[in-house]
Amino acid sequence: MNQLQSKIESILFVTPKPVTAKGLAKILEVEQNEVEQALNELAQQHKEAGIVLLNSGEVWQLATNSENSAIVKNFLNAELREKLTDASVETLAIIAYRQPISKGEIEAIRGVNCQYSIRHLLIRGLIQKTPNPKDSRQILYETTVEFLQHMGLQSTKELPDFEVLVEKIKLPEAPEIGEPTIENTPELPVSEDQNEDQENIQPA
Repeated sequence: MNQLQSKIESILFVTPKPVTAKGLAKILEVEQNEVEQALNELAQQHKEAGIVLLNSGEVWQLATNSENSAIVKNFLNAELREKLTDASVETLAIIAYRQPISKGEIEAIRGVNCQYSIRHLLIRGLIQKTPNPKDSRQILYETTVEFLQHMGLQSTKELPDFEVLVEKIKLPEAPEIGEPTIENTPELPVSEDQNEDQENIQPA
């Protein structure tokens, strides 16, 4: 690998978006044809590597080898799940399937205050705010490109069908007549933070 290829590879590694040979040539202060030759050589060198150099029209970008997509997807999903609480995962699922959706609608579905989970998902870059086209005073939430990358999806249209998922969930059996139930038991208002605290309590 020569010095020009080394410089180009470094730029491709740190940039979050595709770049053009013309743009690289301007930054590196060399002729465009030199950059194009270096890019083609780099593409050949990375052809069988875990990181390949993709070319689409005039743009270039480093990406994971498609042959490793399944294992990369499993790794990202596992990493995502380890860093999110159950409450955050539930909130993310609601946003993914009902987006764009308001905080009030999310809380109506979950039945608890979701401020903590929404804030955590925003910090992680998995969701983003978007204005409500029907009410400029209201903020809605939707998933981001980073969410799609973690899930290994091209778009939210590739999410599993919600009805199919629900069919696979086994609901608890109804209690026999005469058995005590908790349907009429009065409950105190609960916040998501209280749920989080309960999830983190470990038996002595």
